[in-house]
Amino acid sequence: MFAKPKAHAVEIATQGLGVALAGLLTWHVLLGLLVVPAVLLVHRWSLRETVKVEQAFDEETGLWSEAAWRIQAQQKLYDARGHVALVIIDPDGSGSDRQILDAIASGLTPADLLGRYSTRQIVVLIAVGRREAGLFLSTGFRSDLARAGVCAPLGCATTADGELEGLLIEAMSDLMARRAAAGVHHTW
Repeated sequence: MFAKPKAHAVEIATQGLGVALAGLLTWHVLLGLLVVPAVLLVHRWSLRETVKVEQAFDEETGLWSEAAWRIQAQQKLYDARGHVALVIIDPDGSGSDRQILDAIASGLTPADLLGRYSTRQIVVLIAVGRREAGLFLSTGFRSDLARAGVCAPLGCATTADGELEGLLIEAMSDLMARRAAAGVHHTW
């Protein structure tokens, strides 16, 4: 049911101990002191979870790492009320990540989920109204990249079924087909 049950357990434990502490403090101050060590342990557990989350970012681009992106993408697919488009962009040269992100920024909103896929690809999950919107979206991103002078093949897939793996496979297949049509063959 929850994407991160541990995070919810930490929150529930913190809230429960807070209520217990408040109740015991109003009854007798010395009894309230008995709960303080438990509050400190839960706080420490919470800090450890925060450190794990902070390791979820790609150092080079600041995007979500693949593992963190997958968790959020699965939740976004679960919550989606319509179609979503997945765009995979494969940077050709090193250092072009920032250029790609700058080039496609005009087509993104704060609700769009960007991250890393595999070792190099940049993935974007975007909620779209209809299945056909993915085609228009990918065409817009391709023209943005071309206008910025960035050579980066792009694959796109659109779905409403909420399955992340199928969407990733379809988008990667589109990317590889476009690379093959352009005469570029890469193995990852």
